[in-house]
Amino acid sequence: MAQFKVGELYDDSFRKLTPQERKDNLQGVMYEGKEKSYTKNLTEDELLDRKEEFAEVGLKLSEMADEKKNFIDHLKLQTKPVTEKSKTLLNAIKFRSEQRFGIIYSVDDQEEGMMYFFDENAYCVDARPLTREERQTKLKKLNS
Repeated sequence: MAQFKVGELYDDSFRKLTPQERKDNLQGVMYEGKEKSYTKNLTEDELLDRKEEFAEVGLKLSEMADEKKNFIDHLKLQTKPVTEKSKTLLNAIKFRSEQRFGIIYSVDDQEEGMMYFFDENAYCVDARPLTREERQTKLKKLNS
């Protein structure tokens, strides 16, 4: 029996056979058949095929990375207002108050020496002592 070298065909006569005929012949001479992982050295043509396929996969990965980046950028734009709303609501809960913008009505109480601030719904939102300029030393003149 001939000695075999890794990467060579079992016999030159196998070159003319179909893949099924090669299997049949090997089954006829085998000691045992077993499925397992193995390493096969590539021919130059197979190596070129793998290099071409690698380049194609690299291009596909690059395209997918661009799509992923665009998707993430789009998602960030969509989530930004929701995230900001969430922070605003969390702060409102945390501090039991919230920032608003609108007309504030200042009402002075000369007897108590206080200035009160009311929102447009007539709720008192702040209070402080009157400043020196706000204190009246004279009676207020009413419109007649």
